Amino acid sequence: MSYLTREMTVSALANMRGFHRDIVNTYQKYDMDLLDNLGRRNIVMSQAQEKFFAEALSSKYSGVTNDGKTGQPDIILEELNKELECKLTSRHKGGAISLQSDFGTLSQKGELDYLYVIADNAFERFCVLHFTDLTTDDFRPLSTGSRGKVSMYKHKAMAKCNVLLGNAVNLNELELAKLHDKLNSPVISLSDTARKRLLKRVEYWQDTPAKYSYELEEVSCE
Repeated sequence: MSYLTREMTVSALANMRGFHRDIVNTYQKYDMDLLDNLGRRNIVMSQAQEKFFAEALSSKYSGVTNDGKTGQPDIILEELNKELECKLTSRHKGGAISLQSDFGTLSQKGELDYLYVIADNAFERFCVLHFTDLTTDDFRPLSTGSRGKVSMYKHKAMAKCNVLLGNAVNLNELELAKLHDKLNSPVISLSDTARKRLLKRVEYWQDTPAKYSYELEEVSCE
């Protein structure tokens, strides 16, 4: 059960949208386009994520702080004895979504909670994922040239996830349902070859680590 609620999430995102609108306008005033580089946009918005989600959490819990200092947790919840790391990301050009962590911080802490906000290009639609008690086992090993960042094993970590907004779709389950419908359909006559081919695909989706896609949901701007 997440200590964050959908109501808290919508409130925080509405404030983030308002802030995003203001800084986009400021950039345009000086003949710059913040949306030209979504990675840079997300860095600019990361402090707003910490601030507004901390404010939303403060509506229910005492001792919620976020000072933004380097090396300090993004959000501290003293009442729950929790530290929450905030991450803001968007789809890559190829459509993939990478959920990353700082390996050094995670290995030092042992386990951490994470709040991933996936935003579209216009910063209007979102999927929000709250993970609890993630460890280094939930992420890929550190590799050369990664600058200390590691990507999540989604098939492991999603078992610790609460989806607060939008939807996380298990593609394995989706594909298996389609295949079983074809195999069991009373109106489709399958040859032995076609049935064997479908059974091999069933075996593949049963054995392969779970793959996920994320559906984004619109949030109104306050």
